[in-house]
Amino acid sequence: MINRYLVRGAVGALAVLSIKVSAIYFLLMVILLVTHTKDFIGS
Repeated sequence: MINRYLVRGAVGALAVLSIKVSAIYFLLMVILLVTHTKDFIGS
């Protein structure tokens, strides 16, 4: 349960960082989404 919120929070933080700081955070966000798709979607 907590893993789901942790992944969602990390993806949100990386999305903000990719817009504000650097595009390298976008790559990290994509990697996190690919490896934790079930946690992010919640199925």
